[in-house]
Amino acid sequence: MKKSNFFLLVSLLFPLITYTKILIITHSYNRPEFIEIQYKTFKHFLQDEYEFVVFNDANTAEMFRRITAMCNHYHIRSIAIPQEIHDRPYLPRAAGDPYHRPNIRHANVLQYSLDVLGFDFDGIVAIVDSDLFLVKPMSISELMVGCDIVSVQRGAPGGITCMWPGIVFLKMDTLPDKKTLNFNCGLIGKHSVDSGGWTHYYLSQHPALRIKWVNELQGGRLFCPDRFDAVSSATTIEQEIASLRTMGFDDNQIQFLQKKPDTIGFVCDGHFLHYRAGTNYDNQSDEYLMRKRDMINAYLNLILQQ
Repeated sequence: MKKSNFFLLVSLLFPLITYTKILIITHSYNRPEFIEIQYKTFKHFLQDEYEFVVFNDANTAEMFRRITAMCNHYHIRSIAIPQEIHDRPYLPRAAGDPYHRPNIRHANVLQYSLDVLGFDFDGIVAIVDSDLFLVKPMSISELMVGCDIVSVQRGAPGGITCMWPGIVFLKMDTLPDKKTLNFNCGLIGKHSVDSGGWTHYYLSQHPALRIKWVNELQGGRLFCPDRFDAVSSATTIEQEIASLRTMGFDDNQIQFLQKKPDTIGFVCDGHFLHYRAGTNYDNQSDEYLMRKRDMINAYLNLILQQ
């Protein structure tokens, strides 16, 4: 092949090579062991070329050191969140809002990570909560064929539709006015929305966006509904298992769910395991957390060995 033709071919292919790389962003506050799990599960199951970046939002020197050490151990790029952004209105705030409330901190770090890195990435940016773990083979680029955004749909009264910021895939090279995308929480009219709620404004302003809403399934509602509902479900375990199989859940997932890890969930047709309440904002006991940890670790160790 002539040298001129070779360089022409490379120049044509280079944009394709650039766009196939996925930028994965997560935010770590207090569970450095979750970084290790995400690193191992992305490496085992993700079928795309990717870079994994951890934004370190620890609010103590010791936790910051532990998160940094975990990232260094696995050669993961880490970026420190300046803690001063939580001492002022980094995003618009109402009078009396407590700046360090968990959902306000969450909104701040989401926006900060996009401001300093995500918005300028010319390809797919995947925002993944620190307690979401990939547990089945998946290609994010294939999932996003024909769409600009993938997320779980959330809503509020008054016709409010927004993205759940736990999992958001954004095709940054096709999004219009992308730097106006805002993951704040607070009020929309008279209605209160959680972190990510203000994405409603962006979605409303761009009705032509191609969005793929993926599902979310809470394990506790399947196998221990008494914890959540006033009336027990009449559905039998056999019926629930049959339903799970139709949704694509595999034997390992079904066996894991039958152990009743009641606060976990699965997202995106069972591809992601959602630990839920990873920062322990609901103040569960140490005994409860150890039992939950042991069940999840046993499941993860099993699938990572296959």
